[in-house]
Amino acid sequence: MTTLRSVLARHRSHRDQHRNERALGHALASAPTVESAHEIAVLATRR
Repeated sequence: MTTLRSVLARHRSHRDQHRNERALGHALASAPTVESAHEIAVLATRR
């Protein structure tokens, strides 16, 4: 049962990470200027 829980936790972690990466990509793509895209990228690296 512990193995199953760890597999499920790992899956959730990967899914959340991919969701965050997609959200960041969307934010960068929809940024109105290059400067604002750069600011978004800098803020993302500080998390």
